[in-house]
Amino acid sequence: MPRDVSEKGGRSVKRFAGVVLVLAVLLLLPGRGFSQAPGTFTYIEQQIITASDPAAAVDESSLIAAINLYDPLLYPNVEKGSMEPRPHVAESWTLSPDGKVYTFKIRRGIKFHSGRDLTADDVVFSMDRALRMKKGFSWVWTPVLEPGRVRAVDPYTVRFELKDAYAPFLGSLLLFFILDKDLVMRNIRPGPYGEFGDYGVAFLERADAGSGPYRMERFDRATEMVMARFDGYWRGWKPNQLSRVSFKTVTEEATVKTLLLSGQADMVNQWLTVQGFRELRQAPGIVVKEDPSVQLFHLQMNTKKPPLDNLKVRQAIVAAFDYDTAIQQIFEGATKARGPVPVRVPGWNPKLPAMSRNTAKARQLLAESGVPAGALSIEYAYVVTLPLERQIGLLLKNNLEALGFKVEIRGEPWARIVELATRAETTPHITAIFDT
Repeated sequence: MPRDVSEKGGRSVKRFAGVVLVLAVLLLLPGRGFSQAPGTFTYIEQQIITASDPAAAVDESSLIAAINLYDPLLYPNVEKGSMEPRPHVAESWTLSPDGKVYTFKIRRGIKFHSGRDLTADDVVFSMDRALRMKKGFSWVWTPVLEPGRVRAVDPYTVRFELKDAYAPFLGSLLLFFILDKDLVMRNIRPGPYGEFGDYGVAFLERADAGSGPYRMERFDRATEMVMARFDGYWRGWKPNQLSRVSFKTVTEEATVKTLLLSGQADMVNQWLTVQGFRELRQAPGIVVKEDPSVQLFHLQMNTKKPPLDNLKVRQAIVAAFDYDTAIQQIFEGATKARGPVPVRVPGWNPKLPAMSRNTAKARQLLAESGVPAGALSIEYAYVVTLPLERQIGLLLKNNLEALGFKVEIRGEPWARIVELATRAETTPHITAIFDT
């Protein structure tokens, strides 16, 4: 579970949109324990954990696992409702006058689950590993870092020597998780990374190498991850915080609701339909909690695939979409996004204009594009377990086919969406995605 919902009292998790920005919805019910283990808190997610290795984590479920099994170098200032980085594994840092060299002091006394002390060598190893593997969020760092540019000055001091000044660097370290170097290297197998073999990837499918509040007890990618409290966690524990969590994957919304209503689950994810939340709000013993969101819902376009390689066609789609209907009837009261930066994230500008539908402009842009009507066939992909995304697809189809497009709607499991997105030629024309 995310640290901000680690208490049984039920905190909030955020829900989002990016044609629109939505309100968060989360459910909590003290249940019987789906795992049939006393004291186990059961959380239901509708997508699998696509990566148990923090260096490969990119989506919600994988990041929930990562943030509980591992510690990032820096942590957002959640107490103040801000995404500004604050000290965590790094207790302080300095920046050179040219903006290229960051020097971090590593907090003493942090123990890995193995019992080892976390040191500067582990930080260096973890970043070099991420850069060599080229997975997860490594693309954020590769423009300014490469293996060898992160150095341990002493056991508790790390220096990052960037190629260029890079304003988002500190914020990006919220997604940089530290692994136990010795444990990983003792468990490498032959693999594609030269002297580093598989870099411990296979090992991290059945164990963790972290220092976070929980340790991995059991993991089956298709069905469940069980995390147990790590008593040696450096930040300590408060009364009534969860000692054991079962993170279960259940794809059908009807089954998710049944498990919650029957007491076989304690909490469910925020990806149910608005109608589903409305029904559960009326059920005795169920708490539906709402919080403002900090994420955006995007309709991301593949600009390498015709006809979306034509700027005018993309602009026409933007002008054709019915944002008001999406907000009022599908998201029911969400707020239009203003620019690509979410609310509460540094750089958000409330003065930017919000998008609005302009069918006449869309027709004009299509005429200017030079693309004939017969070549306006596109594919819209959505996560099959999220009915809301299908509704958005149907609205988009209606809007675009009135202009001569042919739109195919395709639902896929999240893992398949991720796989398709690894190459431009297999990425659908438009993909619905919730993202920061």
